[in-house]
Amino acid sequence: MQGILLRRYKESDYFVLFNQNNGSFLRYGKNDIDPFSNVKGPELLDISLTNFCARECDFCYRQSNKEGKFMPLADYSLIMGQAKKVGVLQVALGGGNPNQHPEFTKILKITRDHNIIPSYTTNGQGLTDALYKSTKELCGAMAVSWYDPYIDAEAVIKKAKEYKIKVNIHFLLSQNSLPRAIDLLETRSDLLETINALVFLNYKPIHTPESLCLTDGYQIQYFFDLIKNIKTCKIGFDSCIISYLPLMGKDLVLESIDFCEAGRFSAYISEDLLLYPCSFLNDISNNGVNLKLTSLEDGWRNGEEFVKIRQKLNSPGTQNFPIKACGSCESYSLCHGGCQILNINRCRN
Repeated sequence: MQGILLRRYKESDYFVLFNQNNGSFLRYGKNDIDPFSNVKGPELLDISLTNFCARECDFCYRQSNKEGKFMPLADYSLIMGQAKKVGVLQVALGGGNPNQHPEFTKILKITRDHNIIPSYTTNGQGLTDALYKSTKELCGAMAVSWYDPYIDAEAVIKKAKEYKIKVNIHFLLSQNSLPRAIDLLETRSDLLETINALVFLNYKPIHTPESLCLTDGYQIQYFFDLIKNIKTCKIGFDSCIISYLPLMGKDLVLESIDFCEAGRFSAYISEDLLLYPCSFLNDISNNGVNLKLTSLEDGWRNGEEFVKIRQKLNSPGTQNFPIKACGSCESYSLCHGGCQILNINRCRN
């Protein structure tokens, strides 16, 4: 049972069985009732180490660029100390391009020293043999973003295979990229055989137009029909796309799905040490909790955005709910209204 962690979150009255080697986990609530949230703190932290990225992609919802700053190592150590106290299991390191943080290997080691498992997403730039070695030794997994020029992502996948690193592809799904996603599924079985998982992320219109959001129709249905037949690798989705998952029909394994975990089991911390339920709020809310002044636990329990999003996710059809029809929708038990922050849900119109 090496690498298997059984933890009881006593105050929240549930257990977690967590595989520290591959990141898989099971939650088990009292009387077989799924827990709504962790009272004390998140299981997962999404941490932006930097907003630096040389790519400067026009679709980036953080507008990461070459002027982006890096989180000081002392600030990261502060976070890890508090994360251990509240029972965080894993951190997803992002940005920007996190592996270009000048102290990246130290950050991975600090995370492990607190018995927390790190993973990260890269754009493919700035990786060295030393970083691949540290990734293999210290990380649960790594992911590479899939967009042009694809040669960079394919090089990462090839190198990760040499080091026997579990690597995933992260694919940002929008109206523009949906045809490329279909092409990937139809024509690149050779590539999919070499990765652990292909994870689709819903497009977020923060600094970019809402017209690029996914919409219901033949093309998205065809995409999900293709998904059903993929056997060469695992397929995953971020919870932001959950309102589209009923298109999977009876092939959807309900036990494998959970609705938005923001403020329930996960949280985001910016490179400025501001705590939010979700990274989407970083550029659209002034209510981030400053972790230099407030503890992670207190921010999680009492932060304005945290209280607000938990109320929305647990109150269908109320005046605070973005889509009132959710109160009578048969799919509500699956998606709980989808995204509570952005207008990206399948039924938004």
